[in-house]
Amino acid sequence: MAIPLVGSSSAQSSNSSMASNVTDPIGNNNVTADDLADNNTKTTTATNDLDDEIGTAGDDNLQVVNDTETSINDDVANIMINEVELNPPGSDLDGEWIELYNPVDADTNLTNFEIRTSFKSATIQLPPEAVIEANGTYLIELDGQILSNTAESLVLANSSGEIIDRTPSLVDRSDDERTWQRVPDGGDEWQFTAGTRGQLNDPGEQADATRSATSSSTAQCQGTAGCAEGMAIRIVDGDTLYVRVNSTIHKVDLALVSAPSRMDDGFIESTSFTRSLCLGSHVLIDQDDKLLTSDSSIIAVVYCESANLNSELLNNNYAALDAGQCQTSEFASQRWAREYGC
Repeated sequence: MAIPLVGSSSAQSSNSSMASNVTDPIGNNNVTADDLADNNTKTTTATNDLDDEIGTAGDDNLQVVNDTETSINDDVANIMINEVELNPPGSDLDGEWIELYNPVDADTNLTNFEIRTSFKSATIQLPPEAVIEANGTYLIELDGQILSNTAESLVLANSSGEIIDRTPSLVDRSDDERTWQRVPDGGDEWQFTAGTRGQLNDPGEQADATRSATSSSTAQCQGTAGCAEGMAIRIVDGDTLYVRVNSTIHKVDLALVSAPSRMDDGFIESTSFTRSLCLGSHVLIDQDDKLLTSDSSIIAVVYCESANLNSELLNNNYAALDAGQCQTSEFASQRWAREYGC
């Protein structure tokens, strides 16, 4: 089945259309379309979720949220990209494909799902009324050469535009039948091995980890300011991200951390690190008791699953300590902050 594209130079006619402009979800007119786009792609898709009730930029405190459910149906949230053929034998024209996997015991409707590519900024739209069977796979055959053989990353979004899965950066220069795939099916480990087109990658051992919009993260908030759980839906740069908490979108700046801005050296690397760690994942926001907000942003420590993003950026040299906050931040006394100069 050949799938039409939106936003690609090789796009075919489609009933879908691209948004002509982007609405800033928190009322900051200085935010650009590039800020709201997934940073590896210039394709910007209008989503219904940006029309939901939006958190006020100037709120003194982030509201405590104990209910970690999001608007994503549990079964839909479990669908994932399971295998990718970037570089088939011979010509790549009409030979590339992507496989989705459904780890739950129920058929799932994929109507209006789409896959976004990073290299050609294309949006691959699944056909109307597409269905992936329980514990099965769904094969997407691509028209033309859409995927890059180097540094390709794919994002899977549901019918509301919410990101529910993404691949790491994939490279395939082999020009053979090997593919990148999750082994076992649905697991976190990607392997480059003999392709299993349209079949399970390791039918004897599927991962026993049904994913959902919530997480078993052990991270906990500290202090008395706001604490909320949600999903990271946009990465602006290494230390700025948008997080959906139920029907509200918050812009979050990281406490005590300064990552390179768009025009600085290291911007791409820092932003890619945060995207890889957080985009589409469960996030815990621990608002700074002493630095509640700055302009339109909440200032906080952010945990992506159980990883402290603030600390990880510093530990991996993708950001520097913002020493100017050391005298006022609630988190200045934490070990990771003291190690870098607070």
